Amino acid sequence: MKRLLLCLIISLIPAFSFAQEGLAGQHILFEGISVDGDVNPFVKALINKGFKQVKYDAIVTGKVFGHKGTIIVASRQNDNIVYLVLVNFDTKKTWENVRTCYESIKMQLNLRYGEPAIQKEEFASELAEANPLLALEHKNCTYVSHYSVPGGEILLSINPEATVQLFFIDAVNSKPMRPAL
Repeated sequence: MKRLLLCLIISLIPAFSFAQEGLAGQHILFEGISVDGDVNPFVKALINKGFKQVKYDAIVTGKVFGHKGTIIVASRQNDNIVYLVLVNFDTKKTWENVRTCYESIKMQLNLRYGEPAIQKEEFASELAEANPLLALEHKNCTYVSHYSVPGGEILLSINPEATVQLFFIDAVNSKPMRPAL
């Protein structure tokens, strides 16, 4: 059931993105930077904001929403145009730390963008709730909040490895990535 919900949410991202097309080519913002253009100037703009570059060209580290994380900038293969920014937050691997990080970021997103369009935060059973990290590992726990925002989509989740992840998906630049309907 949880896999079905996650698949449904992920499959709805392009549908929600189509709704953003009426914004006349507006791009989503990450840290005040438009998610647009070539990946190298985008990464340089992040570095100018205080993020630190690591070994690879499109990976930086720094604080987002007050939490340390690794930021991965994804670009389209055919033209190197940025379409997605992924933040993997550094958390100590206890359920309380992971949940607190998720809740803190969700609260800040809610203040900025309003309530999520889709939200599911639950365990498959009380037994799963007794050991949340094990429940995550076995995909018996779902924590996801999906926001439809000007210029794209934001997806906040806790993955099975107990990492809080935040995706910024640009509606304009991700269009070529969508399957034909």
